[in-house]
Order: sequence, then C-alpha cells, then structure tokens
Amino acid sequence: MNKILKSEIPSVRLTSGLYALSKLACAGITFLLLSLLVLFLPDMIGWPEEWPVSAAYAIYAYGLPAALVADLFLRLLRSSSLVLAFLLYAAAGAGAGLWIEAEQGGTLLVSVVAGTLLLLVFRAALILVERLPLLVPVFALFIPLLCLLLFT
Repeated sequence: MNKILKSEIPSVRLTSGLYALSKLACAGITFLLLSLLVLFLPDMIGWPEEWPVSAAYAIYAYGLPAALVADLFLRLLRSSSLVLAFLLYAAAGAGAGLWIEAEQGGTLLVSVVAGTLLLLVFRAALILVERLPLLVPVFALFIPLLCLLLFT
C-alpha cells in the first residue's frame, strides 16, 4: 500500500510564494539590465521621449502582469517547449505594449516593440533564476530598491 505522507505534499503557500518571488526577481533583473543599458549607452539607447511611462512602471505595472498571462497560457497548454515559451512571452510583450499605448498614449510601434523586447528579456531572466535560485532574494528584493534609489 502506497501511503502519501503529509510531508511529501508541497505547501500551496510555499509554492505560490516562491513563484511570486521568482517573478519579482525576473522583473528586478529586467529593470537592472534596462537601467544599466540606458546608463552606459545614453546616446545610442535612451528611454524614448515618446514613451509615456518610466522604465520601472513599465516593467512592474505592465510587464509583470503580461508575464503572468504568458505563464497562464503555458500552464494551460502544458508545454515545456522553450520556443513556445518565448513566442508566448513575445505575444504577451506586444500585448503589454498595446496596453501601455492604449492607457498612456505614445507611439504604437515603439510601444509594441519595447514591450516585446522587455518581455523577452523577462523570459531570459526567468531561465537564469530557475538555474541559479540563490539570485531570487537578491533580485526580488534588494536590487530593485537599489535601482530605484540610484536611478530615479
């Protein structure tokens, strides 16, 4: 008889908490990379003047929910394909760009391209966080606060 011990069943709160922390870590990595890119290459790549919101607001208010939607579709499709994941994240990024453009104004093409690129970086950050879980507390909590203090 196979009995399942209570200690073998993962806690729902723990699982959802770790998921939320990993998403925050991905947003922190994306925000740090974007901030460093704009800081070190201000002439070549700057935050577009026609972009209606700040980088932090775009990542945390629009990119994070779009990534959650992409994860939902990945879960519904029960797929572990990396290509499908990047395609869903690109579509979610385009949707986030449309969402920003619809709510905040701005140029449609710039919003869609920027949203797509930001969500693709977000997905790459998720792969990094899954492979190096010790990065999660640093990028979920400390790096975003440090970036907000330094870059705003």
